[in-house]
Amino acid sequence: MERSGFPETKAKCGFWEIRFAPFPKHNSFGKSASLHSRNKYKKCLDILNQRKIMNKAITFRLLTIISILLIVVIYFLPIWWVKLEAPAYPNGVPINFHINGIFNGTPFTEGELCDKLMYWVHEMDVLNHFFGMYPTGTPAPIERALSPFLFAFLILLLLVFMVSERRFQATVFTVGLGMIMVWAYVALFTPGGLSLLSKGYQQFVQCDMDVEPEETQDWSGFYAMQESYYASLSKTTQSRAKNKQMASSMTTTAYVVIGVLVVGAFIFLVGLLWKNNLFYWLLVIVPILLPFFFILEYAGWHWWTSHALRYWVSFSHIPPVNINVFGETVIILNGDGQFVIHSYPHYGFGLMMLSSVLLIFAASLRRKQLRGIEKE
Repeated sequence: MERSGFPETKAKCGFWEIRFAPFPKHNSFGKSASLHSRNKYKKCLDILNQRKIMNKAITFRLLTIISILLIVVIYFLPIWWVKLEAPAYPNGVPINFHINGIFNGTPFTEGELCDKLMYWVHEMDVLNHFFGMYPTGTPAPIERALSPFLFAFLILLLLVFMVSERRFQATVFTVGLGMIMVWAYVALFTPGGLSLLSKGYQQFVQCDMDVEPEETQDWSGFYAMQESYYASLSKTTQSRAKNKQMASSMTTTAYVVIGVLVVGAFIFLVGLLWKNNLFYWLLVIVPILLPFFFILEYAGWHWWTSHALRYWVSFSHIPPVNINVFGETVIILNGDGQFVIHSYPHYGFGLMMLSSVLLIFAASLRRKQLRGIEKE
């Protein structure tokens, strides 16, 4: 349809189509009618943009909540799976690496509770002794003890990430950090604090040390970490003086790590108080990197285990070997047969990767949402 020789134009806003009639300027009726329809179109676009921004806000928070739930579940699941095939063990010795301990890789239904949880772990320690390696409980003692607080901190970062108002972010972070620090202090440094750590970690300490739960009921988490580490070293024929030296070094390192973590948390707080964009995005970037942190940690201790060899038995004189973090490693010993080490991610690591992917999408949606708000 045309009026006064001017073609009618159309524009869509959602499901609606609005018609514009650009009358000549001297026609006051036509001019006001055209402006009215354009204002309706602009108002409709504003509503649609607000809906898009709101949908992005809801979706990114939903993805973040799912990731938080995954992080909670991951803590209790096996993350990595290792099996060592040896002449004396044709079916292999399987073990699972959890965040809070090391347990059987396949079910073992015989014996007492510790056999059901860690029978294959103890068998692996026997084979490690054959190679001149430290027991499986020797690596990562600090990481296991601090793991619940580290995971709680990751969850806190994501909770703050979901808070829109910058003025409330520092408040939520301060309250959450205070709760974590109180929990950590009571669990690590007060008698009976071990009971405030995960049940899996308690069982790992008790079974690895071969002690009854009643014997550890008055232990603090820090003392349990020290005793567990020293007991692991004592499974070898290494001198007592060397064991004490390594235990002392581990204790010093633990205090340093705790200090660094506390300082890092307060730096985060300062960044949020300054409303610094970098620290806001670090709230989600750090949890996204969780699989990378695990691989880095696992590979580092894997390398240390296979290179810090001690020749405490007459036939454990193999040179340091590079054990593959992912895949198979074949070790051939003259006269002692062939050993094959299988190392692969477990489904817990798959969920860890899924959590990171969801957070990447959440961060992308959050970025688009903030850009939409800025344009308004």
